[in-house]
Amino acid sequence: MWPFEDSVPEITAQDAVKRQDYDYIIVGGGTAGCCLASRLSEDPSVTVLIIELGNVADSWASKVPVISANPHRSGSQAARWKALPLSNVDSRVLDVVRGEALGGSSRVNAMVYTRGAPGDYNRWKEMGHPSWGYDQLEPYFVKSEKTLSQPPSSFRGGQGPWENRTFKDLPYRILHHVASATSSLGIPGVADINSPHAPAVGYATLDVATDRKMYRASTYRAFLPPSLTQERKSRLFICTNSQATLIRFSSSTSGRPKAEGVHFQDVKSDSDATQSYFVKARKEIVLCCGAVGSPHLLQLSGVGPKAHLISKGIKVVRDMPGVGTNLQDHVGLPVMYEIPLNDSLHVLERSTWVALTELLKYVVTGRGIFSLPFMQTSLFVPSQLLDENSCVVHTDKTKLDSSLPANTPDIEIMPIAFRCSDDDVVTKEGIFSFLTAHIRPKSFGSVRLASAYPLDRPAVDLGFLSNPEDYLVLRKCVRLALRLAEQVRSQGYPLKDLQVPETENDADIDRFIRKNLRTSYHYSSTCRMGAEHEVDRPGVVDDELRVHGIDALRVCDASVFPEIIAAHTMAPTVVVAEKCADMMKAAAVGKKI
Repeated sequence: MWPFEDSVPEITAQDAVKRQDYDYIIVGGGTAGCCLASRLSEDPSVTVLIIELGNVADSWASKVPVISANPHRSGSQAARWKALPLSNVDSRVLDVVRGEALGGSSRVNAMVYTRGAPGDYNRWKEMGHPSWGYDQLEPYFVKSEKTLSQPPSSFRGGQGPWENRTFKDLPYRILHHVASATSSLGIPGVADINSPHAPAVGYATLDVATDRKMYRASTYRAFLPPSLTQERKSRLFICTNSQATLIRFSSSTSGRPKAEGVHFQDVKSDSDATQSYFVKARKEIVLCCGAVGSPHLLQLSGVGPKAHLISKGIKVVRDMPGVGTNLQDHVGLPVMYEIPLNDSLHVLERSTWVALTELLKYVVTGRGIFSLPFMQTSLFVPSQLLDENSCVVHTDKTKLDSSLPANTPDIEIMPIAFRCSDDDVVTKEGIFSFLTAHIRPKSFGSVRLASAYPLDRPAVDLGFLSNPEDYLVLRKCVRLALRLAEQVRSQGYPLKDLQVPETENDADIDRFIRKNLRTSYHYSSTCRMGAEHEVDRPGVVDDELRVHGIDALRVCDASVFPEIIAAHTMAPTVVVAEKCADMMKAAAVGKKI
C-alpha cells in the first residue's frame, strides 16, 4: 500500500532518445493514452513510448477522491488558462481546464463513470460509422471495467482493470429530499444508469471510478499501475515532463505524407527549453492529447485549415479544415441555494474539527466524506418529455427507449452539496447546487494556434450559444431545477435562493443563462470521425481513427467523437482507446477487426 509500493519508471527526454526508434509512439499519457499504452504493450515483441507533458505526481492527495477533484488546490494536476471571449455570452471569458499528468483528466475530474445511452452510439452508426454502434462497443466497456457494486450481467464488466462503485449511503439529507422530489415529478429511479435497458429518463446513484482502497481509480492507476510498468519497463517507456512540438513527415510509397517521428522538448523548470529531441516510430504514431491538445499538435505540424496555418507562418503539409473545428462541450449552468452548513461539503472549509475528524475517519477506515466524490447522483431526461414549465409529460414507452437516437437525453441535472459556479459566492451557510447541463448542444467552437511557438497554449473558442437553439433546452434545464427546488421545499427542507433567475420569463432566464453558464470540461469532436470533405462538419479521421490522407498517424481520444456523447466523457474515451488498440494490433498483422 502507498507509500510502500513501487513507483512508475519515468524516463527523461534525454533517456528517451537513447533508443532511436520505437514501434509505437503515443503522444499524451492521459485518459486514453494510458489505456492504449497498456493494451499495445501486452505484446512482448513491441516497444511503446509515451510522451507526456506532465509527470506521475502520485501523491496521497492526488488519490483522495474529494481532494483530487478540486482543480484549484495547490499541487493539483489540473492546468488552466483563459479561453477566448464568448461573443454570444456577453464576452465572458471562461477557463479551459485539463489534467496534465499521467492519467490526464482522469486524475482531476469528478470520477463519474457513465457510458451514455445506446442511442448515442447508434446515432454514430447512423452517421456512417457501422462499427461504432452500441452493440459493437459494449464488449469494450465490459473489457475495461470491474464493477464493485453492480450485480453480474452480460453488460457489466467484472474482470477488467478499471474499478468503479456506487455509494448508496448518501451523506447529505438534501440528496434524500431530491430523490423524493424527482419521484414526485414523475422521474423514475434507475438502479443502473449504465444498463443498456435503462429508460431514457431517470434519476440514479452514479457509478464512480473509485477502487477497493477507496482511492481515485484514474486510468493511470487502472491501466499503468507501478506493478505493470515495472514488469514491462524493457518495452514500455514513459517519458514525462516532455511536450511534443512537431510531428515529422516523410513521403511514403503511396506519395502521401507519412508520420515518421516526433520532436519534443523537456519542459521541467530546470531544463533548457530550447533543446529539442527527436524519436522515430517504426509502425505508428498516435495522438492522445485530448480534444484541445491533439488538434493543437496537428496544426503545429502543418495539418489543419490552410489559411489559418499560413497566417501563423506554419508550413502546410495537408489542408484539413476539420482539424480543431467542431469543438463541443456540455454547457453547465448552476442553480444554487443556501442550505444548513452541516448538510454541505462546505463544512470541511468552515470547521477544522469536522475536517480533521473526517480525515481521520478516511485514513483509518477508508470511509467518510473524504472517500466520496462531490457528485453522487444525477438525473437525465430528454427535453422533449418536458412541457414549457419543465413538468414531465407522461408519454408512451417508445419515447423511453434509450436505444433510439431520437430519445437520447439532452438534459442532465446533478444535485451537489457544494458551490458549482465559476464566480465566488459569499455566504456563511452551506451551498447546494442543481448543476444543470445541456448535454447535446448544437453550438460549436474551435481550437486554433495562438502562435507558432509550440509551448504557447492554444486559442480555444468554446462557442457557447453560437446556435440560439441551445437556449430552448437551457431554459428547460433551469425550470426543471426550479421545479425540483419547489418539491424539496414542500417537504420542509430549508432552501434559500442564492443564484436563481429573477423570474421565469424567457428574457430573465436567458440573462441568467448568459451570466452563469460554465464549461463542463467535456471537450470533444475537434478531430472528429467523419468524411474529410463533409461540408458542414468536415472529418479528420476515418473509422479506424487514421488521419485522412496521412500514413502511420492516428488520433485516439475524445476529439474523434463524431458528436459529443450525452454522458460524462471519461468512460467513452476509454472505450475509444480499447477499440483503437485492437485495430492497431490487427493492422500490424495485416488484418481488420
